[in-house]
Amino acid sequence: MGIRRKKSLNKTGLAAAGIAGTALAIVTLNKIVENNAPKPQFPLGIAPQMFDWSKGKISYTVNGAGQSIILLHGIYAGASSYEFRNVFTALTQKYRVFAPDLPGFGLSEKKFASFTPELYADFILDFTLQVVGGLDQPAFVIASSLGAAFIIKAAAQRPDLFDKLVLVEPSGIKSLAQKPRMEQRLAKRILSSPIVGQSLYNAIVSASGLRTFLSRQVYWDPTAVSDDMVDMYFAMSHQPGSRFAIANFIGGNLNADIKASYESLRQPIFICWGKNSRLAPFSDTETFLHLNRQAELAIFDNSCGLPHDEEPLDFAEQVIAWLQSSVSSRS
Repeated sequence: MGIRRKKSLNKTGLAAAGIAGTALAIVTLNKIVENNAPKPQFPLGIAPQMFDWSKGKISYTVNGAGQSIILLHGIYAGASSYEFRNVFTALTQKYRVFAPDLPGFGLSEKKFASFTPELYADFILDFTLQVVGGLDQPAFVIASSLGAAFIIKAAAQRPDLFDKLVLVEPSGIKSLAQKPRMEQRLAKRILSSPIVGQSLYNAIVSASGLRTFLSRQVYWDPTAVSDDMVDMYFAMSHQPGSRFAIANFIGGNLNADIKASYESLRQPIFICWGKNSRLAPFSDTETFLHLNRQAELAIFDNSCGLPHDEEPLDFAEQVIAWLQSSVSSRS
């Protein structure tokens, strides 16, 4: 009897040692990936500034002169103001342009008590008031995907701070509007865990994984996905703590139902959509045009998910012309 118990204890000890060894190997591998991640470059080519927001430090780039424009990028692995690199300079020729890295992304603070649409709407309002000076003169905004959903919420709360809105493939009505499903909540818990979650996240944001995502889902022309682009997304997505915002995104915590807010907007709205969009179907444009009669539509025939990056010259030309000619919300 004693011999059998001793053998059983030996097996248990070996199993525990095996599990501990595996965990240690995973932790070590995660550390190697983290330590070897390249240092990210400035997203827009010039040194960013830091907004000491009450909830965390936020990196932003500013340049140009004139009425203010705020650029709000979308939410996805490796996201940052880099998304606007091909239109930033053109916009600064006419306007004073502010391009923040949203909370949890780019060079901004990564750890927040919670990631919710309200966090991002609050950030937009505070940034507009404290950095941009929206009380003195309302700002224009160019925002994409969930970034567009967040500005819709913010602009509905404080319409006095925002003049004209350029919304690039906005979400929040048909897509990314539903409450999290059970499997999404489970995915968030797994990705938020310290060992398994970090390993799974590292697999998602590997260089090959990022290249596949960008070339198959985001860009209409896969050859537009250059090595430099993949390097930047890889660097941004491997900053310490980057997985927390993505865990909440995959978990559905950032889904924002903005239907009522969008219908209430009285600002002029310019909706820009890539005709070949995969993640945000072009048919969604009908809903956005129907729900708010202030909205106009621009279609970019050679774009998928990021027309401002895929057709930057045409995008900048159309947006600047619209901003200069459309009726102000203050009229």
